[in-house]
Amino acid sequence: MKKLLLIVATAFMAISASAQVMSSYSYSKSKTSTLWYARLGVSFNNIAGASEAIDLANEGRTHSEVSLGSRAGMDIDFGFQRPISNFGLYWGMELGIGTRGFSTKYEETDDDETYDEKGHILTWNVKYSPFTFGYKYSITDDIKLDAHLGLFVSYDFAGKKLSYKDSDGDKWEVDNDELKDEYDYQAFDAGMQIGLGVWYKRLNLDFTYQRGFVPAAKIYYYDKDANSVEKSLHSSNFMIRLGVAF
Repeated sequence: MKKLLLIVATAFMAISASAQVMSSYSYSKSKTSTLWYARLGVSFNNIAGASEAIDLANEGRTHSEVSLGSRAGMDIDFGFQRPISNFGLYWGMELGIGTRGFSTKYEETDDDETYDEKGHILTWNVKYSPFTFGYKYSITDDIKLDAHLGLFVSYDFAGKKLSYKDSDGDKWEVDNDELKDEYDYQAFDAGMQIGLGVWYKRLNLDFTYQRGFVPAAKIYYYDKDANSVEKSLHSSNFMIRLGVAF
């Protein structure tokens, strides 16, 4: 908890300091003011990089199948947008709490009976976007389209356990130490985010996709030539958020 509070406090001070510096710099000539906002929404969390391993795992199977899917989570953000021109361009920062994870499923069919195992992992993280650049296109005086692109960093502070449940009702978990040892699970992440939203006066509907560049975990398998393969998995999250400016 002390580590989490330190991360949040440091990121908040960075946002405040950067906003003051940039506001007093070249952007001071802008005739428009900084827009502060809060956003709350749902995220659909998944991983990228496991498609080949999944295809190989299912090759030749007639009565069973392995699959990966998304895991729903939440996203809460607080940030600002600072105009850098009178033509809709802006830059900004964000600080928030989010999630990342994925779900797994193994299904086996034998005659009229079906057995399946379902698992999921969902972690909570504090995330910080050091800068975002965007462009607002005015459809009317009250309605604006908002396209934006930026970077993010995050650190998991809760969750991490990989939980399973089968069709017989049995439950079990892979604890944090085993995740680290077997899958090289990493709590730190950093990557790029791109999004498109719409503003109606002070209200905002935003769609943003995040792609991590830091391997979240690693898996090991054999390819078609029986060669051992190490594959890095990356976070892949899609967020739908409602926001309000103040």
